[in-house]
Amino acid sequence: MKKARYPENLPLKLEIVKSRRTIKEIAEKIGVSREVLTNTVNGHYKGVEVIKKLKSELNITD
Repeated sequence: MKKARYPENLPLKLEIVKSRRTIKEIAEKIGVSREVLTNTVNGHYKGVEVIKKLKSELNITD
């Protein structure tokens, strides 16, 4: 198992589960591939723009 390079992204995975939607559904909605979204929420890719879109889609405020 690879160690997450960006562990700050890991809580977003829980938010996706709470939303009761799939990675694929959210990826299509925000306009990114499922692979990019998966790698981002698993902490393997920083994905600054992806994170912004994801937080907006899930109504997460900082």
